[in-house]
Amino acid sequence: MAPARDAATASTSAADGAFVAFLCALAPRELDALYASSPWSALAVLRACDSIAKQIILRLAYVDDGADARECAKWCGDGASDARALERAMARLARLRVTTALGEGEDARVVANEAFANNLRRALERGFVNLDDGDGADAREDAGVAAKVPDRATLNAYAKAKWEDLLLTLTGASNAFSRPGAKVKGRLDAQALFRAAGLTTATTAALKKGGQKRLKNAGVTAEGFAFLLQTAQEQIWVLLTQYIRDSQKTSATSAISFLLRLTFQEPGRAYAMTGVLSDTEQDVVLDLTHLGLLYTFEVKKKFYYVPTLLASGLSGGFTGDDGDTKAAAAAAEGHIIVETNYRVYAYTSSAVEMEILRLFTRADYRLPNLYVGMLTRESVQNALRAGVDAEQIVGYIRAHAHKQVRRKKPSVPSTVCDQIRLWARDMERMEAEECVLYCDFPQAGTFYGAVVSEAEKRGALLWRDDASRRLTVRASAHDEMKAVVGALKQKLDAV
Repeated sequence: MAPARDAATASTSAADGAFVAFLCALAPRELDALYASSPWSALAVLRACDSIAKQIILRLAYVDDGADARECAKWCGDGASDARALERAMARLARLRVTTALGEGEDARVVANEAFANNLRRALERGFVNLDDGDGADAREDAGVAAKVPDRATLNAYAKAKWEDLLLTLTGASNAFSRPGAKVKGRLDAQALFRAAGLTTATTAALKKGGQKRLKNAGVTAEGFAFLLQTAQEQIWVLLTQYIRDSQKTSATSAISFLLRLTFQEPGRAYAMTGVLSDTEQDVVLDLTHLGLLYTFEVKKKFYYVPTLLASGLSGGFTGDDGDTKAAAAAAEGHIIVETNYRVYAYTSSAVEMEILRLFTRADYRLPNLYVGMLTRESVQNALRAGVDAEQIVGYIRAHAHKQVRRKKPSVPSTVCDQIRLWARDMERMEAEECVLYCDFPQAGTFYGAVVSEAEKRGALLWRDDASRRLTVRASAHDEMKAVVGALKQKLDAV
């Protein structure tokens, strides 16, 4: 059971970090507008904070004139580590504009953001479970609606398939979002989202195959490879951050507020769209359905959405008590075994995980639930040239090591990790550059020496061999050097 709890904790940490980083990137005016928009933003921030920051928030929420800085210091232990933890928590809350320091030094007072505190008190006093019920958004009482809601297993399979199709589209292994019936009515263009986020190159090529045209991504960028190695929650926030940036400024706050509200809604339960959500929020629902975060359906000309497990952890707060969370944590325990002969075995049926392994291994066999490959110099260096870092490769195979090999220390043979790093260093020993060879100089005279001198003066000389009277210059300087050689030759002929 311990590994499952550890995996759940890791998922929570990743989600918290991605969510807080997203908030810190918002402009102060956007944060203030977000905190004033609904109680969900205040609850989401509270849930994503560490224990010290939570204590500070809860104490200040009910104190209108704030607290003395010296009083805040007493809320932690007397040790140096406690003081540093308090300092980090206060700095993070200030960056999030949850708190503000009035004055300087020991006389400073720490005050909570008024809009944030008001909405947090509203949520705590009313109970966040009742916030949705009061708006009439929960459709659990309608028997016709309940019959349309898929069971947890079906919903999880749907979300996983949607997300994997999206990632396979990024890698170029699938064009799922162009298949008939695969699109959901909405405005989200997944490939445009990838390009805007810098995960794929901006150009696409139209290819003809079997008389039909299809679009193919020109290539995955270094950021795209790093994206594939992240956790699902981190990946979701990368795409959502870009999605919100692309939204109209007038609707961005509404979109963020709805996303945070979504994290408190129960996976597998239907919520009404028609007559409850604004037009902006309904657009967001349709777009999130593309990503597998929501499942939508219609009953009696009214539309409903059902959050999936992917949506429930956007702002962190996994407890590990939910059965689906435990299953997800168990799945995250690991599936990769690496042997000292560089052979890689991955016990997985996930097409995405197999495609990720293909980024830096040579694929030898692929069975329904097993991938067998080899770490080779060529496969690793191809990944490095594409922008993957050696430490990312090592970190990935360690983080996804099979539970049987995790009992050993190290879980991945040290020789394999060291060899991956050595292959990376091999690429740093020399740098390839296009050049032009100059040869057949006269054996007598100063012509060769004069050309070498001019090439050095212009910073174009790459290599020289005085014994055989040969030199190479940068290809970019070839036209200039041709003119120099011609001028020197005319000058020597005149003499």
